[in-house]
Amino acid sequence: MAPRTLTIEQRYYLEATPAKVYASLATPKGLARWFLRSAAIEASAGTAYSFTWQGGYRHSGRVLAAVPDRRLVLSWPNRAGRTRRTTAVAFSLRKKGRGTLLTVRHEGYPRSGGWVEIYGSTQSGWAYFLTNLKSVLATGRDLRSRDDAV
Repeated sequence: MAPRTLTIEQRYYLEATPAKVYASLATPKGLARWFLRSAAIEASAGTAYSFTWQGGYRHSGRVLAAVPDRRLVLSWPNRAGRTRRTTAVAFSLRKKGRGTLLTVRHEGYPRSGGWVEIYGSTQSGWAYFLTNLKSVLATGRDLRSRDDAV
């Protein structure tokens, strides 16, 4: 029997230490380098966070788990039409060779209605931004363009 919800799972090898990758995921300065325009986050379980993207979109959630240099889990608000639902995104880090293997697991998307479209756009969004994280950590180059529609 198929699971009731859809899950996104992506893996990236990053040319940086787990500590540097974690700082990129869990600090306002780190997030602004590759993902957001601004962030308010304290990586401690139970604390609130707020993200603002370059295009002005904002959302707020909670840090569900935080283990420095190993794991960060965030609640992630979503909306399909008038229906709201909170999903969860987990970032898991593991040292591999001279770098870090980052696994992103975003779960909780219903298999019905407009949620399948949200699932698909979120999947491509993570690929876009995490490829940018890979570039920023390896070369210092931010690949985002203000003309991108993300």
